[in-house]
Order: sequence, then structure tokens, then C-alpha cells
Amino acid sequence: MDDIPDGASEAVSPRVAAALDAVRARRTRRGRHLGPVLWGILVAVAVQSFAHHPGPGTHGVELAVTLTLTGCLLPLAAVAAGLWPVVSRMACTVFCLLVSGFGLALGALQSGSVSVLPLSVAVLTAFLVLSRRQAAALVSVVLSGLLVAAAAGADGSVGTLLSQLLFCAVLALMALSVRQAGDNEERAELLLAQLEDAREAEAEAAALAERTRIAQDLHDVLAQTLSGLAIQIQAARRMVRREPKGEELQEVLDRAGKLAKEGLGDAARAVGALRGHQSPTLERLPELVERYRVDLELDVTLSVTGAPRSVPTAMDLALYRGAQEALTNAARYARDAHVTVTLCYEQERTVLAVEDQRDVPGPTPSPLVMGSGLGLTGMSERFREVGGRASAGPTPHGWRVTMEIPA
Repeated sequence: MDDIPDGASEAVSPRVAAALDAVRARRTRRGRHLGPVLWGILVAVAVQSFAHHPGPGTHGVELAVTLTLTGCLLPLAAVAAGLWPVVSRMACTVFCLLVSGFGLALGALQSGSVSVLPLSVAVLTAFLVLSRRQAAALVSVVLSGLLVAAAAGADGSVGTLLSQLLFCAVLALMALSVRQAGDNEERAELLLAQLEDAREAEAEAAALAERTRIAQDLHDVLAQTLSGLAIQIQAARRMVRREPKGEELQEVLDRAGKLAKEGLGDAARAVGALRGHQSPTLERLPELVERYRVDLELDVTLSVTGAPRSVPTAMDLALYRGAQEALTNAARYARDAHVTVTLCYEQERTVLAVEDQRDVPGPTPSPLVMGSGLGLTGMSERFREVGGRASAGPTPHGWRVTMEIPA
């Protein structure tokens, strides 16, 4: 796990980035767990130094012992107190060299007191933080210093030297074992995050394949049918132009042609949505209103109140499709009425209303009676799915459809 870069979370999924952050946090905690051990070693080194001659003092060799002991204990105290994190390669290398170097110097000043404790700290820290190759190189330098000190007579006991080397070897094996267990746990956590990402990607791919199949079916059935209808209407137009008395029929055919063109556009947009293309949003509401005003000759105006804001995609699409259905009903049942589309951004909700008003009050035919009613039923179901609601009903001068989503 030494190949995890610091900026890896910028190029991976949020789940893997969270796993990488957890790995780094665990490594930081691993370094903090050395605190109690380092405090114990610090006390032991200090006691051993004061117990040997010459001890710490303020003059001559005693002053040198004091400075050397301070140089050995300060890094230990800084790391034990959490003031100096040794999780990076540079920090760990500097710490190990300082502790082992001052430890060997202290042993040289206090004959017979070469302690394995500062060296053991360097060995343990190196194998816990660094990669195996880096730790082995650093420990080789540290142990070379120990051998040089022993050859120089700092400690003439061969048995002591062998025991120190054996103790360092045991610590190295223990650190390797702990590090391997931690790396395995981190690797398993990352692999689990990647597996979950792969499962989500597979599910999305399957859903996209199914939507593509449905889109193809829709294109084959609906779009081609509407294309055939448009061709037939165009042919009928040419036939009617030969008859000078067919003005009313010409007008009806012109409107039917526009409806067929509108249906082709809607089919194309539906196919695009199923294929994963961007769905229409409220930003295109003015365009939708203008199409009904020009293509279907509907007297319709748009009014927007409040500060526009972004809403979730599903809710945005529901409002757009609801406006489309309501305008279609108005064009079908209230062509002579004035239609008002009102989009209101309130503090806790967004409301879209489509209302038609006749100049002369009269009975308003209900779409539930005149048509199948499936459009309004589907609209209500769509809004329930996104946590909103839709209602429709007569007014004193016409018909009103109200759609609402939470802010």
C-alpha cells in the first residue's frame, strides 16, 4: 500500500476516495500508537544515562553528555507527544537517524552504556512507516554505526553486541508482521470500495442497455407511425389545394400536420432521454410555451415569480412534462380560451399552474370525460414518485392544473 499517492482521491470515485482517506487516517493513528512505547523508552534512556559515569552535567564531558542526551530525547518526546508526525518517508528517515546517531554518541561518551533502546526505536519506526526496501537501507546504516561504535571500543562485549543485533532483528520482524496485517486490511477496504463501484457501474450499464432497447422499440413504433401520418397529411394538403372550397379542411390539415411534427419532436426527445441524453428542464419552459403559441395557435402566456433555482432532475422533468400535458389538454379542449402558465418559486416549494379562462363563462368539458384521462393520471403518478403532487379541476371561467414539488 506504499504506492497510494496523496492526491489519489482527486481521480477516483467518492467511495474509493473515502476509503483512501480512511487508509491515511489509519496510518496516522498507527504512528500515534507508538506514543506510549516512546515515552517508556525515553524514561529508560534517561535513567540509564544518569546511572552511568560520567553523567549529565554542565562542564566538560558531562556537558557533552547533557547535549547528546538532549539530542536523543527531544525527537522521542516530539514524536511521542504527536508534535512531529513520522508518517512520511523524509520525516521517518530524519527521526531514525537523529535518535540512533545521538544514541550511539551517548554510548561513546558513557563507556559501557551503549543502549539498544535508541537503535530499537529507529528499527521499529523504519519498518512500520517505510517500505521494506527503504527500511532495510535505513536500518543498514543504523546498524553499521553500531558496528563501528563496537569496533571503536565503545562496548567491547561481543555478547552485548550480538544481543543488541538479535533484539533489533526481532523488532524488525515484529514491525513487518504488524505492517503486513495493516496493509492487508487497507487493501481489502480499497478492493471492497472498488468492487461496489464496479457493481454500480454494471447495474447502470444494464439499465442503459434496457433503456436503449425500449428507445429502439419506441422509435420503430411511434416515430415511424408519426412520420407516416405526416406524409399522408402532406399528401392530403396537396389534394385540398386543388379544391378552392376546401379552406376549412386545409386549416384542419395544417393543424394536424403541426401536431404530427410536434409528436415527432416529442418522440425524438423521449428516445434521447431513454438513451441517457439530457432531459428537458424548466429552462426550456419558455420554448415549450412558444411552440404551443406558434404551432398550435394557442393564446398562452408565461409568468415566472420568485428567484429561479435548480431542482432535482426528476422533479424538474416532472414539472416540464406536467406543463406539456396541461398545454396539450388546453389546446384540445379550450382553443378559444386564454391560457396562463405560472411558475412560482416559493420558499419551501415550487408551484407550476396552467389555467385557461374563457371570455364567456360556460360549461368546461372535463378531460376525464372527453378523453381517456391517462395523461392527467400519469401526471399524478409521476409527481407522487418524486414527492410532489398534482391536481386538476374546473374554475368559474375554465380549467386549472396545479403541480407542486418541495423546494
